[in-house]
Amino acid sequence: MGTQASIAIENAHLLQSTQQALKESNALYRVNQGLVTSLDPDELLQDTVELLQKNFDYHYVQIYVADPESGDFVMRAGSGKIGAQLKAREHRIAAGEGIVGYTAETGSFFFTNNVDDVASFTRNPLLPDTKSELAIPVKANGTILGLLDIHQVPPKYLSQRDIQLVSAVADQLAVALQKADLYETLQISLQQEKAIRDQLVQNERLAVMGRLLATVSHELNNPLQAIQNALFLLKEETNFSTQGKQDLEIVLAESERMASMIERLRATYRPIQVEDFIQTQINNIIEDVYALISTHLRHNQITFEFHPDPSLPSIPALADQIRQVVLNLLMNAVESMTTGGKLTVGTLLTTQKKSLLPFEIPAKALHQELLPNIFEAFVTNKQRGTGLGLTISYDIVMKHNGRIAAENCPTGGAIFSIWLPTYNGEILTHGAYSHHR
Repeated sequence: MGTQASIAIENAHLLQSTQQALKESNALYRVNQGLVTSLDPDELLQDTVELLQKNFDYHYVQIYVADPESGDFVMRAGSGKIGAQLKAREHRIAAGEGIVGYTAETGSFFFTNNVDDVASFTRNPLLPDTKSELAIPVKANGTILGLLDIHQVPPKYLSQRDIQLVSAVADQLAVALQKADLYETLQISLQQEKAIRDQLVQNERLAVMGRLLATVSHELNNPLQAIQNALFLLKEETNFSTQGKQDLEIVLAESERMASMIERLRATYRPIQVEDFIQTQINNIIEDVYALISTHLRHNQITFEFHPDPSLPSIPALADQIRQVVLNLLMNAVESMTTGGKLTVGTLLTTQKKSLLPFEIPAKALHQELLPNIFEAFVTNKQRGTGLGLTISYDIVMKHNGRIAAENCPTGGAIFSIWLPTYNGEILTHGAYSHHR
């Protein structure tokens, strides 16, 4: 009977052990399945701690990652309400502090069922009942990606089996994090590729439009000159009424304005030679344009602020065309600032030795539906105007091997930024203002 009882007890222990192993295997499978389905790193970490706590009945689970700037370990995910509180506080542990810091320094797991016996242990006020703790590094190719920290309270305790299970989860987590990182990198690369492809398409579209504008301006020039000559001959006539003379003066003025616009178009798209580029100081151009429109700004109750970078070098440029770009942007700004305001322009030599021209104007932002195509020809929502000003400005900047961009400000208004190359880099000029095309 004693022998039979011993066998029965042994079988019962074996059955209990088998059932526990099956339960743990099923739980580990569910954890691994959860890790496989997630591609967002933050979501992945939070899923891991919740799955571990739920499936293995741990008191508390958290994951730390290293802060490259401070060297501290920041809690990025924690289970339950305690985890949410610690994450909201941006809880962190200094390197070498506590069991987590020690594990990070040694690169190997640390396990105890009596944290009070560990000299380096630091008790968290939100976890007053912790008695057992297990910290395991999450490593990939010898690099620590994070630290998985398990807390348990009496009457439960941690065992070697927990070390094996949590180590298996840490290995799966490392693979999942690498996969998520690769996915994120791939998405960024795809977005960059799409942006480059869209930019190339836009450049080609604008180049075609530029050639079309050059052809049209050339074809319009001859008949316009004939019209002007006829108008000058009519002006010599003496049998016009007073109203007729006034009308003739208006037609002459408008024809001259049209001729001037066509000449600017022809100049913009005329083949450029290297010798046409001369050393130009962008700060001086902005000041010249401001002097030209200062009276117009005052009449529209617009104040002008210019913040020049005194270290800005002269750049090789077509001064008249750069002046035209600045004038286009400033006049567009004035048209958009119907109730007055402040127009800010600045220049800056960037860290890449590029010059930036920022145009900053607070008011209404750019229409979102127009923003992607803002530099295309005939894209406008103004009652008057052709929508060619920004297209010509874009082509001029491209001709200087620079770039121009438009974006809305979070605080209101819009920013137009122009990057122009110097011999050793580039200059950035930008400004933000309300603009309606």
